[in-house]
Amino acid sequence: MRKTTRLRLAGAVAAVLVAAGIASGTPAQAHGRTATLADLAQRHGRYFGSATDNPELTDTAYTALLGSEFDMITPGNGMKWYATEPQQGVFDWTNGDQIVDLARENHQKVRAHTLVWHSQLPSWLTDREWTADELRAVLKKHIQTEVRHYRGKVYSWDVVNEAFNEDGTYRETIWYNTLGPGYIADALRWAHQADPHAKLYLNDYNIEAVGPKSDA
Repeated sequence: MRKTTRLRLAGAVAAVLVAAGIASGTPAQAHGRTATLADLAQRHGRYFGSATDNPELTDTAYTALLGSEFDMITPGNGMKWYATEPQQGVFDWTNGDQIVDLARENHQKVRAHTLVWHSQLPSWLTDREWTADELRAVLKKHIQTEVRHYRGKVYSWDVVNEAFNEDGTYRETIWYNTLGPGYIADALRWAHQADPHAKLYLNDYNIEAVGPKSDA
């Protein structure tokens, strides 16, 4: 989320606050305090979440909005493979832990993102050829190590991210090309083994309407 996006976010939040009668102090109240957007969402059985990223957390005005108006946050990059396993078998939880700790301070849930994606992979993973058995072992270890680290600390995982093309075919990635479509079921199974209580998602875009991609 770049600075311009943050500004849009702040503007959008302010606009909705005014529309809801909150910014002006009119009586949208919850538990004796001014209702937040998360409060309003909860009245309709929904949550109100935002993505965030570690460099943005030095902006105190931004973190104040992030901590007060939202009840769930998603790390934009801090839990992706290049950040969490920069060298094979060497894990770094610094960025992900910062987001989780912030969420705990603000009594928020974390939708963790993401375990399996074709992008933002470390060079040690993409610069060599793998056999199916080798890559399956690497994938399983990464998923289960990361999910176990955050077990009980996150509400859900985007397990597999952007697995489909717009026409509904499988995206040809290192995972699909080496392991076939079964990598998706394997990833979900391994994540569930590592944290049986976390909700697990296939995450994608352009699937709000019915079409080839949403059908896939």
